[in-house]
Amino acid sequence: MSGAPSATRKRVIKPAEERQADLLDAALAVYAERGIADATVSEITNRANVAKGTFYLYFESKDHVVAVLWERYVTGFLELAGATIGNRTPQGDWGNILASLMERLIDHALAHADLHRIVYGSADAKALALCSETNQQVIALITEAIQRGMTAGVLRAGNAEILARIIYHGTHGMLHETISGIAAHDRDDVVATVRDIVDRVLVS
Repeated sequence: MSGAPSATRKRVIKPAEERQADLLDAALAVYAERGIADATVSEITNRANVAKGTFYLYFESKDHVVAVLWERYVTGFLELAGATIGNRTPQGDWGNILASLMERLIDHALAHADLHRIVYGSADAKALALCSETNQQVIALITEAIQRGMTAGVLRAGNAEILARIIYHGTHGMLHETISGIAAHDRDDVVATVRDIVDRVLVS
């Protein structure tokens, strides 16, 4: 009797972190194609090449996946941005540091435009609330940069958190319009405008 190839899929053992990453990548692809509402858990697990039950070892629901995707996105930005402010001297050029930080945020957002469209185009209120909570980490980082500049006396004194929220939400709004196709804002124009705002409003 000849040995016919088995139709059974060989089980691949992967670390939990890698398995979760596979599911997140699969979900992002499925959501981009079908939207969150129309996507199914089966489609996600099929694309990730895992059993359906594996999904629920890592996520409570499709919207929980959205929140984790956004958290991964924010964590990626924080890792990029950490070097921008982490080792600066107290008397550093904080106006330029802050502007560079926002430029990194703009480029990171544009590089992940698909995720932005998914989240703000089809996520439900609970998922959006979870994403908003994660965004506070970015605002905290911007606040820290402003506060350090104020302490060094190179940025004008004021309420660092309020200024951080104005800068963040203003930039985020422009990016949302660009990524969603509501308005065509040129990337270089947005970066230059943010730098101009920082120079005019914050630099002593």
